[in-house]
Amino acid sequence: MDAPISPGTRLLSMCSAGRTSCTNILVMMDSSASVGQKNFETSKTFVKHLAERFLAAEKKGGVTVRVGVGQYSQSNPRLEQPLTTNFTLLSSKIEEAQFQNEGTDVLQAMQFAINSLPSRGDASGVKRKLVLFSDGRSQRVTNVVLEKRVREVADSGIELFVISVGNQVNEVNLRTLVSRGRLQDISYAQRHLFRVADYPSLLRGVFHQTVSRRVSLP
Repeated sequence: MDAPISPGTRLLSMCSAGRTSCTNILVMMDSSASVGQKNFETSKTFVKHLAERFLAAEKKGGVTVRVGVGQYSQSNPRLEQPLTTNFTLLSSKIEEAQFQNEGTDVLQAMQFAINSLPSRGDASGVKRKLVLFSDGRSQRVTNVVLEKRVREVADSGIELFVISVGNQVNEVNLRTLVSRGRLQDISYAQRHLFRVADYPSLLRGVFHQTVSRRVSLP
């Protein structure tokens, strides 16, 4: 009996067949206790707006965009919806996401993303992007270990963007997260880090458009 084909492998083959470009985007929400239930619900609303922008973007020359959404805290990263082009399905799964209310393990969240996004393979034309909610604070993390995991993300072909909310942040870790392991590249880091003062600010103005536009750039 043939082994079952994983959803990630199936999506990869669909992206590669006859497509000039395909982008897979995974959004990982922070579901730790420091975020709080109310703010988590706000982030869910924001992510729905963001996903809608990604999926509604005009597709030129065979370009395909797929979006998946997950959440993480300390012990249980969870994929709420695997990569899809179906916004109705994605929105429903985001709405069903339950706040975990635990500690924070950003290292585990990044490893989870590496495992969840299908490998781009050779000359597949598939771009892999991770949008991670993080304030840079995490249990059991040192800058050396964090930098190693960031390099692993980059070496896996994943472009990492970080959304940081509030002013209680670990600046050193944030800079490391968006460095792809090249701390001297300040310009790259600035393009990959988004900051807002608080969770309500996620829903004000055109912030979701700013994020979606920058993440969508080649």
